[in-house]
Amino acid sequence: MKRKQFILILLLALATTSWMQAQNKEINRKAQAHFQRLDSISNQLEKRLQDQLSQLPADSIPNDQLDKIIDHYADDWDYALFWEMERFRKDLGIKDQNKEDNGEDATQIFRKIIKIIPKEGKSGKKGGKKTPVKKVKVSKAHTHIESVIRWGLNNTVDATDSTDYGTWGSKYISLGFEAQIPMDKHGHVQALTGIGVMWNKLRPNGNYYHVVLNDKVYRSQYPNTLTENKLRSSWLYGNLGLRFNPGKKLSFGAEAYAKLHLTDKQKLAYSNSYARYQTAEKRDFKATQVNYGFTVFAGTRGFQISFGMDLQPYFQNQNFRLYQIGIILR
Repeated sequence: MKRKQFILILLLALATTSWMQAQNKEINRKAQAHFQRLDSISNQLEKRLQDQLSQLPADSIPNDQLDKIIDHYADDWDYALFWEMERFRKDLGIKDQNKEDNGEDATQIFRKIIKIIPKEGKSGKKGGKKTPVKKVKVSKAHTHIESVIRWGLNNTVDATDSTDYGTWGSKYISLGFEAQIPMDKHGHVQALTGIGVMWNKLRPNGNYYHVVLNDKVYRSQYPNTLTENKLRSSWLYGNLGLRFNPGKKLSFGAEAYAKLHLTDKQKLAYSNSYARYQTAEKRDFKATQVNYGFTVFAGTRGFQISFGMDLQPYFQNQNFRLYQIGIILR
């Protein structure tokens, strides 16, 4: 029995302590709201006093007029403090039995004199807090490396004779890496430098294939009807250019490139009434060992349409030059 009484007394003590803590928190909250209102009242009265003093003549200030302004300031402050204390007592539930009821709420009287006390529900903890300003950190542009894919169509240009290659059948693709170096802090201008591997494919129109005679490549008629005829060359290339990014999406620029010839491979296929034949010939088809040219492009930052052209003949001892139209994926 004594143990049950002890537990009951302990629970009552804990409940009383919790209730007293809750009461103290409520009183502190109301006191905080009271101090915030007093701070607002003080700022309003000081501003009114400064406005009145600024309207006085600069050469000579009458003492009686200055005394009157200061007296009014003191009276307003005393009156405002009196009614604010009355409101604070009312918020705490304290009634002064020695004072008669004036018939009008102290808050309403004070609002008529100084229109600054916030309405109920807007004062308290939120009254003195400033709206937090979110700071946006603007990061500077930095150098980064991206993978680059180029894909498109090949063809050739000859001032004296048409080389007659099929545009849609002659394609190219390249895979590489590219460093984008900002020239300003926002990355509106970038220097580009990269390296990669390119594969070019040339497909002659008609029933022609490539042959090499006396260190020169020719297109010759094949004795059988070809179902496939293509010459594929691989290159190691490097590029250096400049890109402009005037907006979030728009991008354009130009670059120069140089490429080193690696290997050639010609694939031919034909069929007759008995079987289908396919040959693959790996040899030097007299492509220019070192070539160079330029590329211009425009589009978004990650996707551009490009046009490029070799400045040296594609094959040795020939006149035509290779040009390419395609896309760039960065």
